[in-house]
Amino acid sequence: MLNKYRPLVKGYLEAIVKPLAKIGITPNMLTIIGLSITLIASYLFALGDQRLAAIFLIFGSFIDALDGSLARLTGKTSRFGAFLDSTTDRISDGAVLFGIAYGGLVNWEIAFIALIGFYLVSYERCRAELAGSGSLAIGIAERAERLIIIILFALVKRVELGVYIATALTWITALQRLIEAKKRLG
Repeated sequence: MLNKYRPLVKGYLEAIVKPLAKIGITPNMLTIIGLSITLIASYLFALGDQRLAAIFLIFGSFIDALDGSLARLTGKTSRFGAFLDSTTDRISDGAVLFGIAYGGLVNWEIAFIALIGFYLVSYERCRAELAGSGSLAIGIAERAERLIIIILFALVKRVELGVYIATALTWITALQRLIEAKKRLG
């Protein structure tokens, strides 16, 4: 849902990444930096520090959002960069859920159901688009929405509730994408 607002913030993101381009930061560097910060957030969740984990997750997610803007601004878009970004997003999703479950903040079973849903939503989009559906960036809870839900609930030390909500919305999104792919692909 939030992806449709990306054009509205394009100018702001470009203003943030321009200085980074001038000092030689590449899009792939930002991807790895964002992943690293998110892994710290995951570790903090494992320690049970929900608020600090949420703050690190905000920064990691924000940096992750900048890599594509930097790539477009500098003309350094690449298929590998897109692949790397998608791969690190999956690592981040898994690490965050692992950290939350390891820290005893949510049951392992729920984290596992959430993880399957998180990965399924991404896989459905990728597979449908490869099959010729056109962009399948639809659904009530894409990655940005899931992260925001988890962050907001972690800030008030109720991350377990955030995981439950994100999981439910993720599975609704998976169903939405399945229905839409059926319409487009026949």
